[in-house]
Amino acid sequence: MSPEVYKLVHVAGILMVFMSLGGLALHAINGGTKDSNGGRRLTTMTYGIGLFLILLGGFGWLGAAGMMSAGMPGWTWAKLGIWMAVGALLALPTVKPELSRLVWIVAPLLGVLGAWIARTKPF
Repeated sequence: MSPEVYKLVHVAGILMVFMSLGGLALHAINGGTKDSNGGRRLTTMTYGIGLFLILLGGFGWLGAAGMMSAGMPGWTWAKLGIWMAVGALLALPTVKPELSRLVWIVAPLLGVLGAWIARTKPF
């Protein structure tokens, strides 16, 4: 596959993750609970599939673009750390609903940081 297809898969995964995280955080901000969330299964499935697509698209793009020949570039490790942090954010609105507002703020900041790292490749 071409690198452009992998980039689209990567972006589709990013959109799915942030859509799911936003919906879950907003539900908790509005006083919703785990039991009252009728869309929880859909949200968590979309989140998991999105995270998978992020990894598939990201590593597929690196391979298709020939960037993995000397091992993983340093900036990819930072991106992996960011996606692990974003992946962990899903639990916060359910386990600690009082942190949902923080999730609402931190998630886009992590997304912007990840985009900046991917764009500038600072290391």
